[in-house]
Amino acid sequence: MRISTTSSRTPSLKSVAIGAAVALLSGIAISSIAAAAPGAYDKQFLSKAADAGSTEIAASKVAQSKSSNPEVKKFADAMVTDHTKVAEELKQLASSKQIKVSDQPGMKHQAQIDKLGRLEGQQFDKEYAASIGVAAHKEAVKLFTDAGQKASDPDIKAFAKKTLPALQHHLDMANALQAALAK
Repeated sequence: MRISTTSSRTPSLKSVAIGAAVALLSGIAISSIAAAAPGAYDKQFLSKAADAGSTEIAASKVAQSKSSNPEVKKFADAMVTDHTKVAEELKQLASSKQIKVSDQPGMKHQAQIDKLGRLEGQQFDKEYAASIGVAAHKEAVKLFTDAGQKASDPDIKAFAKKTLPALQHHLDMANALQAALAK
């Protein structure tokens, strides 16, 4: 009786097949992980959205304390409440995607808030309504509209689309506030 032996240096057909299967499955797993990871655009959107939201919150807190106009205070209250809620959702979403976002305004926006904080009375109210109310919400509406169309991650795209109507409403509120302050 002859015993067939395979040399340890010569792979058997079975071990070659197993190796090929492992390599194929590894490639599929890596491809699916890469497809699931948010792209550069998505990361940039989350970062910009976090910056915009934290700017709204910080500037509106200044308005809550500085303004004596009840309409400005009402708008600022709504901005703090609404943007704080959205900021929490954004932070959870980013965390689930292993993306870190700041909860503080960036340097450019902090300078804008500092400038705003040096104003008083009607000048403060008008600048707050124009820069934080109207201009910031125009930028946010564009940012979220674009992300609703361009984001590659379905969760990020859904977040942008879900948040957009509230931002459009804020822009409408800001336009009305700015018009009232112009009278």
